[in-house]
Amino acid sequence: MGTATWQFHLLKQEKLIFFEVEREKAMQIVCPVCNAQYKVASDKMPEKAVQTACKKCGGSIVVEPRVGQDVILDAQIGPDLTPAAAAEPGNRSLPTQGRDLSPSVMTLMSEYPELQDLTSDKLDLREIFTSNKNGTYKTRQNKFKLKILKAVHGTLDRMLNNDEKVMRIGKATAYYPVEIVFGNGYLTTMYNHYAVAGTNQRLLFINVNAKISKPTHYYFQIPYESIKKVGKGLFGSSLALHRYNGKRRTFTGMKRYLAKEFQQFIRGKQHPGQTAKPTEAVAEDLCPSCFLPLAKNLLACPKCNVAFKKPMTAFLKSLLLPGWGDIYLGHRLLGTLELLGTVVVWTVVILAVLSGSQENLIVAIILLLFYNVFDGLLTRHMAKKGYMLD
Repeated sequence: MGTATWQFHLLKQEKLIFFEVEREKAMQIVCPVCNAQYKVASDKMPEKAVQTACKKCGGSIVVEPRVGQDVILDAQIGPDLTPAAAAEPGNRSLPTQGRDLSPSVMTLMSEYPELQDLTSDKLDLREIFTSNKNGTYKTRQNKFKLKILKAVHGTLDRMLNNDEKVMRIGKATAYYPVEIVFGNGYLTTMYNHYAVAGTNQRLLFINVNAKISKPTHYYFQIPYESIKKVGKGLFGSSLALHRYNGKRRTFTGMKRYLAKEFQQFIRGKQHPGQTAKPTEAVAEDLCPSCFLPLAKNLLACPKCNVAFKKPMTAFLKSLLLPGWGDIYLGHRLLGTLELLGTVVVWTVVILAVLSGSQENLIVAIILLLFYNVFDGLLTRHMAKKGYMLD
């Protein structure tokens, strides 16, 4: 009889397994990692499962005889290897959806089953998550990273380019010096929380709520080539990005280990020897619908045609009735508190009128004008942080 060859496929724990069986004279085994081929005489096939190493890539191979001389090849892929055989055009295989199936990733996914729903070819899990000295991933740091990913993974999946991958994930609070003048403190900080994603192409910033459970309003990017220097701040818990255009973006409240990871990562992405700023300015604000980089002061996206909320409209609303403009922007808690402040101010005005004192009335009117103008300017500042869907 002539030699007949079969190729079988086995999907086990989301790993694509390849094997070929050559009947009678020899069995041909194809390594699923590096595609190396080995022939084993039929009479030398083991009666029980045997583990051996691939001589080419070092992967551990378990050969287990099956009924009718079928051979199953199960590879325990090394920590720095990926299932290359799955990508070979000649292999008739089931799709792997671009997943990294190395033991480190399999361990990570077994410890955090939630990753099963998040894993895609756009997330480099081995770069994002770090193992401890025992080789496991059950740490508070990784748990926090997972929380951030769960909040923004759907948005990230739509934001990323086809050849773009997330390699770092973190959370920080955008710092705006002008907000110190407004003196709102925690009230405006509530809307400055960002999930920060470091990809192989740029830094992405996704505005999230204080609980880090969902995206909210603003989206922007900072290309690595626009960053002149990166710093860690006074207490090592900030990310200070000094750009070639002279502007500086500071993100505070970042956990120290995340700040350190991002500082090292960004430095590795900067172009060595670059001393001059890029000749072309890159738009940083992103459309909240299609994520197209946009210039400033647009009323609608030129690509998807969605309309944006207008800073001047927000200003005029708050000028007329403090709090109204922020409610228009979707900042309901801030707007509600500002409305309560309006009640207090109007109470003072009414009491001044009832007192019959001209001096009290003048002071009350100045207070009313100051409060309304001040709140209008604050609302305009909030509206100009980024584009918001109308």
